[in-house]
Amino acid sequence: MNSLQSHFIKYLLRRSNLWNKPLEEIRKSMERFKGKGIPDDVEFSKELISGVPCEVFRYRKAKESRKKAVLYFHGGGFSLGIYSPTREFVAKIAQKTGADVILPDYRLAPEEPFPAALEDGRAVYQGVLQKGYVPEELVIAGDSSGCALGVSVLLSGREEGVPMPGACCFITPVFNISDEAVFNKARWKRDPFCLVDPLGIAKNYSDAESRKSPLASPLLADLKELPPVLIHAAEDDVFFEDSQQFAKKIKSFGGSCEVKNHKGMWHLFHMQDDIVPESRKAFSEFCSGLQAFNG
Repeated sequence: MNSLQSHFIKYLLRRSNLWNKPLEEIRKSMERFKGKGIPDDVEFSKELISGVPCEVFRYRKAKESRKKAVLYFHGGGFSLGIYSPTREFVAKIAQKTGADVILPDYRLAPEEPFPAALEDGRAVYQGVLQKGYVPEELVIAGDSSGCALGVSVLLSGREEGVPMPGACCFITPVFNISDEAVFNKARWKRDPFCLVDPLGIAKNYSDAESRKSPLASPLLADLKELPPVLIHAAEDDVFFEDSQQFAKKIKSFGGSCEVKNHKGMWHLFHMQDDIVPESRKAFSEFCSGLQAFNG
């Protein structure tokens, strides 16, 4: 049975109806969110990596000899940038794992449509490797549509012989933004975000034809030669099927993908880790997964 806290958060999410509003209203609402700030033991800086603005988080107590990194692609339907909740969440990943966490501030749609975000992601990935991080000790991570972006970066680099990272770790991913995306009607009704159109703001990324591209919707891609993948999926998330289909497809190409399904939880539920016991446990397990992959 899920906690009272989880039921309370789902109640609040249902009442907010934020995600059915116009994009500019969503952006303004996100800007108003204020949190606790970045933990004192996490160093925060802004850097240009291959010309792309990035936010970098380093745990002050990490061992000097470490050269471990997490390249984290934030979600937001390719249309929302970095806001306080994401910044604080990523800072806690650095705190818990001891790895340097790099958060690209990639270009956003509709102002900069596909493939702008992909180009920025590719540039940052190659720039991180040029900084001396060993591919095997680098993990690609992300949430929501950021997971699609992370996989697309690897798929585009694969064709050019760019080294793969040690692993990928994803939270409630979206892997298919095409009009062919499948949504379970019963799950859709349970989803506390009450989305009128699940793809909503993601449709700003490109036209319908471009959203069919494997580099926009990697669930439609050839998924061979990808590194091991860890996915945390939520059973009351309208995008739940993406995780299951992605794992099945990777395995059909001989790859490795572990999916942890969380009953009664919602999209991005890890971000309520300071309130919800299930979120706290899942976030801790996610960070342990990151540590296991990058040593």
